[in-house]
Amino acid sequence: MAVVTAGAATLRLTGLATPTGLVFDEIFYARNACRFVVNTAQCGIDDLVSGAHPPLGNWLIGIGIRLFGYDEFGWRIASAVAGTISVAILYVLMRRLLAGRVSAAAATVGAAAAASLLAIDFLHLVQSRVAMLDSFVTMFVIAVVLFAVLDGGREHGARGEDLGAPRWLRRLSLGRPWRLAAGLALGSAIAVKWSGGYVAIGVVVLLVLWEMTAEPERDRTGGWRAALGGAFRREVLPSLVLLGLVPLVVYVASYAGRVDGELLALPWREGSAWRGILEHQLAMLRFHLGLGGDHPYESAPWSWLLLRRPVAYSFASGPGGYREILAIGNPLTWWPGLIALAVVGVRSVRAGAGLARLEIVLLAAAVSTYLPWLILSGSRSQVFLWYLLPTIPFLCGALGLLAALAWSSLAGRVAIGLAATAVAASFVFFHPILTAAPMTPDEWRSRIWFSDCARPGAPTLTLPDDEINQGPPPGGWCWI
Repeated sequence: MAVVTAGAATLRLTGLATPTGLVFDEIFYARNACRFVVNTAQCGIDDLVSGAHPPLGNWLIGIGIRLFGYDEFGWRIASAVAGTISVAILYVLMRRLLAGRVSAAAATVGAAAAASLLAIDFLHLVQSRVAMLDSFVTMFVIAVVLFAVLDGGREHGARGEDLGAPRWLRRLSLGRPWRLAAGLALGSAIAVKWSGGYVAIGVVVLLVLWEMTAEPERDRTGGWRAALGGAFRREVLPSLVLLGLVPLVVYVASYAGRVDGELLALPWREGSAWRGILEHQLAMLRFHLGLGGDHPYESAPWSWLLLRRPVAYSFASGPGGYREILAIGNPLTWWPGLIALAVVGVRSVRAGAGLARLEIVLLAAAVSTYLPWLILSGSRSQVFLWYLLPTIPFLCGALGLLAALAWSSLAGRVAIGLAATAVAASFVFFHPILTAAPMTPDEWRSRIWFSDCARPGAPTLTLPDDEINQGPPPGGWCWI
């Protein structure tokens, strides 16, 4: 875990201040964060430039600015730290899930494989090196799943409250300290972006399944209906408080210092701080529901895992060649990861409820963070590849599971070694296009695998343009 996490940190911190200047949506979040913590003319704005999301992500970016100054390193360091922590949390999650189901060596291999794949995932690396919000959402989403597993994904007879927690903490958390932690993480995810709450769907499903099977002798005579009713009666109170009220408190707390007005006032009264918070919720809702028009780098959610349309965050050409930051996934991870997730789904159906806990966790987390985009994208335009980022850790987890299962045989170890070599080589090959390293035009084109970039009623892109924000996307597979 230490080695993988240190490697992830090195990749994210080295050359973090490159490129210079604000990259892509940093024009919103870095400047907003500067206003949060500095609030001087240095920020270059007189008022916030975007109110499309809750405040917590801007606060986190602002911590880096406060510590290191309003420059490229200062406004990107928080994302880099969040990306590094995400790798460590994924290792812990996979190690916990694999423990007792495979050998200790295989569990270590599976956890290390999953964490390493996330550490060198192209999109996760890019998002960890820019001052945007998705690195934070991903970190909190993985934490929600980990804490839910520690609370509910326990062996039969081992209760989530039997953790040696202090008495005051057990009372505060209704005897479920890990569920309290899950609620805090869930509230934080939503306070960065509303889409961070999608994972709650999967967590609720997991907790219901676990409670139905934790003590089956209670409801054995009544069948699954009685088991479901018993689980509901036992868990409704802690769930409403710890996964409902606690996230709400965290969400509202993220507005501290950002809303003027009286706290001890009725929410609908003029001058009430609560009214200001409510008005921001309505403004965000109107923004997302009313977002119209086309964007040259938008793409349908069904195409994200297929890598049909990555996003050019930054592109510059000059005497030194080309420099680009391309938000894209690794085909050698994403495409096999999609297959691995299908295998996980088959295993979860074929195995018994108790034996399929690992598969169910990965499947529920992946589906709950991705499926809502497939459903909701029909009601709005301008959705982009990087929205998929919270799903990627669980694709890596599915591949880590297969690696753990394969470790028991010599052929499996050889396959793991060959796959690891291929993924590492692809990362080295694509690394320049992820970090704005200089490339010759030929070197750049060798990394652009798809260039069917004709756009209906608009000029065909022959080079990336990180400044355009209007016009239709290409009709085919286009990486330019």
